Amino acid sequence: MKSLVAFSLMSLIALNPLRAADPSVVQVTMTSFNFNPATVQLRAGIPTVLQLRNDAGGAHNFSAPAFFAAAHIDPASSALIHDGHVEVKGHAQVDITLTPAAGQYPLKCTHPLHSSFGMKGSITVR
Repeated sequence: MKSLVAFSLMSLIALNPLRAADPSVVQVTMTSFNFNPATVQLRAGIPTVLQLRNDAGGAHNFSAPAFFAAAHIDPASSALIHDGHVEVKGHAQVDITLTPAAGQYPLKCTHPLHSSFGMKGSITVR
């Protein structure tokens, strides 16, 4: 009986990958004119989904060229990144799947005057 239970448990584990393999989800909310959080904290080498949510009516972008250049970008997400930034239309969300590399990276919105009004921050990957 014990061997049947052990076999059943091992079969379930083999058929259902552990949830720990799922990527970490980190949401960054954009408004006029800030990122929340302003300092994005990520773990190096851990697959992550960046949920970039724009709560404002106008478009914003998440511009971090050095961060994206250092990270391993999931092929499905690479088409969403242009010249190191991700455009997010008003009241929309864009999800980027990647594995970040350790480092400290600047972050800003490159739309005219947005960073001057305070729409900037940093990404810390440890």
